[in-house]
Amino acid sequence: MARSKASNTFSFKSSCPADTARLARLFASGLKGGDALFLEGPIGSGKTFFVRELAAGLGAKKLPVSASFNLMRAYRGRLKLYHFDLFRAGEADMENIGLDEYLGRADGITAVEWPAAAGTCGREPVRLEFELAGGDRRVIKITPGAAGRRAGGEIEAKWRKK
Repeated sequence: MARSKASNTFSFKSSCPADTARLARLFASGLKGGDALFLEGPIGSGKTFFVRELAAGLGAKKLPVSASFNLMRAYRGRLKLYHFDLFRAGEADMENIGLDEYLGRADGITAVEWPAAAGTCGREPVRLEFELAGGDRRVIKITPGAAGRRAGGEIEAKWRKK
């Protein structure tokens, strides 16, 4: 794990799916209602897996699967998780999707995969960038939004404890 002082971006190295799951669950423990996460990275980089483990960390019994053919699915846990997959969406679709209605809701977290079409929707989301690093290894960079600043240091400390 390393932090870029200039941008306050936290960079986590995951050597296997269990590491990524641990990071997602640590991240879930620091989230509060209204937080928004924008997940970016190539296909197969672990975005949906991270969201699944995030849901588990929030106590959801039903866990996310790839939502590519459903633009949004909701999962109940300590907080609701609103999982959007905008892979097939364009900017023109955003008004009909209703993403704005979910961002900032006090009863849940909004996780958006492939968020390019959404812009920022007037919010300051936490940005998670997933990079392939060979085999099951990933580099996950977390750039703060409101929740990232609050949770970044906590996650960093817990991550080191392994």
